Amino acid sequence: MSVSVDTCIRVMEALAPPEHALAWDNSGLQIGSRTAEVNRIMVTLTITEKAVERANADDVDLIITHHPLIFQPLHAIDTDLPMGRIVQKLLSNGIAVYACHTNLDRAQFGLNYWLAESLGLHKHKILEPEPGQELGLGRIGYLDPISLADLAVRLNKMWQTHVRYVGDPQRQCTKIAVCGGSGSDLIYTAWSQQADVLITGDLKYHAALDAEALGLAVIDAGHFATESIMITKVASYLRTKLPAVAVVELWEGEDPFRY
Repeated sequence: MSVSVDTCIRVMEALAPPEHALAWDNSGLQIGSRTAEVNRIMVTLTITEKAVERANADDVDLIITHHPLIFQPLHAIDTDLPMGRIVQKLLSNGIAVYACHTNLDRAQFGLNYWLAESLGLHKHKILEPEPGQELGLGRIGYLDPISLADLAVRLNKMWQTHVRYVGDPQRQCTKIAVCGGSGSDLIYTAWSQQADVLITGDLKYHAALDAEALGLAVIDAGHFATESIMITKVASYLRTKLPAVAVVELWEGEDPFRY
């Protein structure tokens, strides 16, 4: 039995209300009709041409993505370019797209909550909370004492990536801050809350220098590694809430970097 795109959207918005997205974001329905029928959903981190080809081959009706397909204004749909080809293939094959981005990052039980749980953080809470609300960016909590170097090795194995870090390899880390994706802007927030280390992705050069000067260790595990938990968690959530709909996960081809 199929459900509508609108029903799927309402299920996602119960997890991550759209009004919690940051002002610069572009979450929500991006392609398709809310009245269209959905028998099969694909969950992915980012929509690429390969993702659309896979969705078409698997008879997917709706793609739920973390990163918005349409982020900057589209001034043209040039089908000689990747974005134009993606839009053309989605429309011609009747595949809808829904993005759940910073509202999922900031949700009380969203991406950063899942990250903290997967790391085994104790007594974790929102790192940068919205005043008076149970939402915000990042999480901060506690681990049994572990050296920065050993924590980096642990994350390498857990996320099958190659991390880089700032700080003394022998530094003992107990209070841990984490933010999926690009979390460089939270360095001063983590430092002000006496975190020993911030785990994030996309660490910029000058942010690394700032962290070093503050005495805050930072582990950069990459954008994909720190957000890919979204694929499994959202898929599991949808299977629980929409048992009549098939849900598939797309992982391959997501991380463009080779290590």
